[in-house]
Amino acid sequence: MEKPSKLTYSQLLEGMSAFLHFPDVERELYDERQVRISHAESDIIFPNTEFGKAQDIQSILNETGTKEYIERLKLILATTSGSLEALDRVCMVLCPNEKTWAQRRKSNNSTQKIAEFLIEPSGHDGIPWYTAERFRLPEDWLNRTRENLVAEIHNSLQSLYSTRTGLAMENSIRFVVENCGYGWEKGRVTMVDEKEVDVVVPKIILPRILIMSSYNLTTASSQTSRAKEQKAMYEDIGRYNSARSRADDPDVQLVNVIDGSGWITRSNDLKEMHRNCDYAIAYKHLDSLLPDILDYHMTI
Repeated sequence: MEKPSKLTYSQLLEGMSAFLHFPDVERELYDERQVRISHAESDIIFPNTEFGKAQDIQSILNETGTKEYIERLKLILATTSGSLEALDRVCMVLCPNEKTWAQRRKSNNSTQKIAEFLIEPSGHDGIPWYTAERFRLPEDWLNRTRENLVAEIHNSLQSLYSTRTGLAMENSIRFVVENCGYGWEKGRVTMVDEKEVDVVVPKIILPRILIMSSYNLTTASSQTSRAKEQKAMYEDIGRYNSARSRADDPDVQLVNVIDGSGWITRSNDLKEMHRNCDYAIAYKHLDSLLPDILDYHMTI
């Protein structure tokens, strides 16, 4: 059997996808989103159809910790041109005795004054008209607050989406390994300074192939750290291969499965990931390339 060739950087890049679609992950995230929205609407947004009431704002802000109090204020302020920082300055006039959000949260009088100001910001002594009008709530502010809440919940799922997609990619790798008839384990491997390896074929105690998987939807500085860590792992494997006790043992191989728009747009880090491994493949290459890599290096 001929030894598989390593893809060039251009071939790797050509095979990568901005997004990976796993139906199970999509369904799980959609269900999680709906549950969070339902809980948030019952806990935060009360079903009041009478817009423009200060008590509506008080109801949303009441019975919360300081962090929740601030986050709920931000949701309401997102329907205006005002900001939390600017409202903090306004509160120096509205409620001068309560100088922190924690103090204002505990004071019913301060919460009431903030709510009344947001409903009708003009006419407060000591607050300029230009500043006050930034905080005027639109008539449908409660509906808009609901919309902001949904958008915030959706955005909060991004890291969960990326994590679960990465796990789905790992499971796909393991499925290919099993279909090829090989065992695998996940865990810390001695030869790479006890770093955790996603898929070790066939066993951690005597590995032949180490497979690392990485899916990034967005760019982050952590990708540079990942590329440096990968380089260190590849160097460790090189030293292990050179110093192994049984000269007839095959070299341990490092395979990178890498994908996602975050990696595509961070080309310098991607080039490092490609350089510091024996094989670099994208998710779409799993079925076409990974079996040959496994079969060759597990049978020589």
